[in-house]
Amino acid sequence: MEGQDWRAFMAGIATYPNFMVAWWDVDTVLLPIHSSPNHWLFGELRLASMEVHIYDSLGRGAYEKFKYEGIFSKFERRVANYLDKIKYWARRNIPRIPLNMQFIYEENVPQQSSHLRDCGVFVCMFMEQFVSDQPIRVLIDPKNAALEFRQRMAKFFWGSSLGPM
Repeated sequence: MEGQDWRAFMAGIATYPNFMVAWWDVDTVLLPIHSSPNHWLFGELRLASMEVHIYDSLGRGAYEKFKYEGIFSKFERRVANYLDKIKYWARRNIPRIPLNMQFIYEENVPQQSSHLRDCGVFVCMFMEQFVSDQPIRVLIDPKNAALEFRQRMAKFFWGSSLGPM
């Protein structure tokens, strides 16, 4: 149902979905980003400056790929369309400006071991740190940090039946 509301809104036949936090009420939008074929990275869109900070647990590879393939330009066009669609500028009471988004690769983020395929876990870790107002920091032992975070997520979703952590 929620997905249908969203599609209807984007098609112009429904109002803004009430299950979503309105972008005109926030300063930052957190974005899990999929990079095909099977990698996830994290983006932080700062609406005031139109900067997108990219956090990638596998290094610069996806960032460079996105830049080379024009994915950032496509993303910028989609964000511009979305901001116009939700009447962002009017609701914030600011003049509409060309976006001219800046995509910034963040250097000092935890790096996973490439063979573990923990990128989704790292995206969740990055998001948790952001919503908790903690800086994203390089981990001494990223492998164990990812395993511990997986356990915490599982315990959160499935309760204490998993035993002690």
